[in-house]
Amino acid sequence: MLASVVTLGCKVNEYESQSILNQLKSAGYEICEGLVRADVYVVNTCAVTNMAEHKSRQMLSRILKLNPDAKIFVCGCAVQNNPAQFLKNPNVFALVGNAGKDDIVNFINKQNKTLPDLIHNKYTNTARPIKTRTRQYIKIQDGCDYFCTYCLIPYVRGRSRSRDLSDIIDEIKHTNAKEIVLTGINMTDYKQNGKPALKKLIKEVDKLNVRFRISSIECMALDDEMIQILKNAKNFCPHFHISLQSACNETLKRMNRHYTIEKFMEITDNIKANFPSASISTDIIVGFVGETEKEFKTTKSNLKKIGFSFMHIFPYSERAGTIASKMEGKVDKATKKIREDELIKLNSQLKANFYKKNKNTSHKVLVELYENGYSCGYTENYIYTYIKGKVKTNEIVDVKLTNPYKEGMIGEIC
Repeated sequence: MLASVVTLGCKVNEYESQSILNQLKSAGYEICEGLVRADVYVVNTCAVTNMAEHKSRQMLSRILKLNPDAKIFVCGCAVQNNPAQFLKNPNVFALVGNAGKDDIVNFINKQNKTLPDLIHNKYTNTARPIKTRTRQYIKIQDGCDYFCTYCLIPYVRGRSRSRDLSDIIDEIKHTNAKEIVLTGINMTDYKQNGKPALKKLIKEVDKLNVRFRISSIECMALDDEMIQILKNAKNFCPHFHISLQSACNETLKRMNRHYTIEKFMEITDNIKANFPSASISTDIIVGFVGETEKEFKTTKSNLKKIGFSFMHIFPYSERAGTIASKMEGKVDKATKKIREDELIKLNSQLKANFYKKNKNTSHKVLVELYENGYSCGYTENYIYTYIKGKVKTNEIVDVKLTNPYKEGMIGEIC
């Protein structure tokens, strides 16, 4: 029987989907990924925005066009947030929230539609992921204690809990990947024995002689000591994705973000001083509750000053049950769209500046795939690179970047 896992959302979901694939394989299923015709589907959903939740529901309809008789098992954040939205589909045979992904086969066998309780106090180990990628995600932490006013994550993922450091190191040793990406829901809060331990983890990872990245991180984690640890690391890829959300202090305060824009800019200046070629990217929410035109202009001005290499721009999506959903001062849809378009235009300018800065510079690219005549992969500083011709995948090659092309730059092998 062929089972496919379909993934929506974040890198943590991608890691967990790879674990689900391993569980299915161990149970005797033939396995694949994505929208291909199969007998059984596991849909790993997302609920970070209304649109993400809509896409999660929509995925069921897309599956049924491929196979009207498919048995569908739905898991993840959208299920945890609102299981009823999936129950009315007769092809859905079981529901699993986030707790229970580690026992997915049991839910499939029992066709269980009762969600287990979220686990708040202990990290749950899952089956090791199937190794299907050249860059391997390594999950180090789950849940969040920050309770930003716009965010559902603490309610659908539970409170912050960290994976044992030795287990992380052991998994990395057995991946045989050329590059690993440390990921979590809030990696900034990674702890061991109740004490902050992200710095210790990075030092241990660097000893393994595999190049590594950090996925999204909060600016509070990037103090002077952390910057120096990363600077001294032999295998760190200098891409910093630092979640900002707004570049205006008044907006940040309403979001319950625990920093000022001045502190954020101090940190990015420190990164630039120590990593001249680093990519610094971020997430920005436009049209948050109460965001005035003046606040938006402040955000836009500060984003220009910071000079990100790229930004993910999201219009604010109200999530029922969050503090922000009860706030006054909603920004209308048309205004959000205008502000979103302005920041998308700014983002294009910032990306062009970053590519221009990297023109004729040399980098190491991990080749991940070959398509349309190009071998493609990322530089250490996260520029997607197109190399003319066929280069062996899962190899790191030296290139010189030349000109912008599609979603990145052309690279010539040195």
